Amino acid sequence: MEAKNSTNKKVLKSLLEPKKVFNLFLGICEIPRASGNTEAITESLINYGEKLGVQTKMDKIGNVLFNVPATKGFEKKPSVCIQTHMDMFAKKDEGINFDFEVDIIKTKIDKGWLTAQGTTLGADNGIGMALSLALLTEEFDHGPLELLFTVDGKTTLKGALQLPKKNFIKSKYLINLDSEEDGRICFGSAGGIERILNLPLIYAEELPKRHTQVDLYLHELLGGDTGTEIHENRANAIKWMTRLLTGACGNGFVIANLHAGISKYNIPSECRVSVLVPDGKVDQFMMSVQETHEQLLEEYYVIETKGIILEVLRQEQQKYKNVLTLDSTLAALDLLHAIPHGILRMSTEVEDLVESSQSLSMMKIVDQKLSIVIFARSSSYSQLRFLEQQLSSIAALSGSEYIKNEKEDFPPWEPKLRNNLLLDTMNKAFSQVYKRQSDCYAIHGVLECSIIQDKYKGLIPLSIGPNIINSNSTNEKLEIKSVNNTFKLLKRTLELIIKK
Repeated sequence: MEAKNSTNKKVLKSLLEPKKVFNLFLGICEIPRASGNTEAITESLINYGEKLGVQTKMDKIGNVLFNVPATKGFEKKPSVCIQTHMDMFAKKDEGINFDFEVDIIKTKIDKGWLTAQGTTLGADNGIGMALSLALLTEEFDHGPLELLFTVDGKTTLKGALQLPKKNFIKSKYLINLDSEEDGRICFGSAGGIERILNLPLIYAEELPKRHTQVDLYLHELLGGDTGTEIHENRANAIKWMTRLLTGACGNGFVIANLHAGISKYNIPSECRVSVLVPDGKVDQFMMSVQETHEQLLEEYYVIETKGIILEVLRQEQQKYKNVLTLDSTLAALDLLHAIPHGILRMSTEVEDLVESSQSLSMMKIVDQKLSIVIFARSSSYSQLRFLEQQLSSIAALSGSEYIKNEKEDFPPWEPKLRNNLLLDTMNKAFSQVYKRQSDCYAIHGVLECSIIQDKYKGLIPLSIGPNIINSNSTNEKLEIKSVNNTFKLLKRTLELIIKK
């Protein structure tokens, strides 16, 4: 597993130490491994491990585990699992002729950063894999190691969620290499639950006469990730539209259709609604909507810098065969108002950490129901249970069906500063490598190690990694010098563990 393409081999010659890690990473870049298409990288991993004489195994879902024996004399020391995911986010620039199922990623150096030519680089989490694999040929003292490579960690987290609960990994400690900030140690992340509220709707027995269809299209909100950007208080297109319509409720309109949102993980950035307004009140309705919109623009002018657009179009003909009754319209707006969105609680232990939040992520009318998708996060088990209870109560009060998608629930990894032996050891290693005290932090996003430590009770995880920016775009970049820092920290931590 090494660079073979001439472009990547040329890049390798210009890279700094650790050459071994970069050679492995560039070799990984030449193996197709888009999320959902990990057969080739799985085979390559197994072949590489067997070539080096390492015991390898694979579970039913495709996760791969290497069992690496300890250096002689340290066999009884605590085992450490080094965990990464093998897949990558696949995206290419428009006009680029590239097939992620067969083509190799070609790299280039850009002012101290490694990037790809027209595609995502796959440093998330390819560089983590390379750092892990490099340990196999590195000469240093260590205890028993397990190298775990999971599938689809970039998308569904299927590998971690379906990891066998018993007898697959046996380590006491877990070091995840999926963080993207050099010089920092991650010791906690949020759990998440997806819940769906289905509000039964009542259609009018016949279409109202002397009504005009008005379409509203709200777009160009910033949106963003519900984990990493919820703390910025960005506007939610569903909440914005709900306020627009509620402000115009005195005009007797009824809803014909509405939908918003593309993913439970994203703050909705656009929303479409069609309503029928009594002919004599159309101008007043549009004026009320515009007034509320201006108020909201004033509220968010500091945050929403992209330039929010509201299109309000009066249609010549009605295109909908069914519309809600007035009571059902008001019930839908009441429910959308009642569901909390945004930061709900800040951590009392970790400075500036969002502990609990909730995103009103998607909505649409389907099968005579208003279906609403909510994604709640918290780094506290008790708070996550509270959010669950709160949503259940809102569903009961509104008469909505309450659906749990428990198979995709993510457990929280609660930040633990006190009595954390692995953190104490890594802090000591950090001071020796970086010549300063470590910067420990927790995130409001989800890491695979939170799921793994929930399956293997007593497992103590931490997460580190080199600097990576724009990881979900074709402008993804890996800072070259930060890779050596992470490799040194990883090795030094493993060396200090056997001295405990």
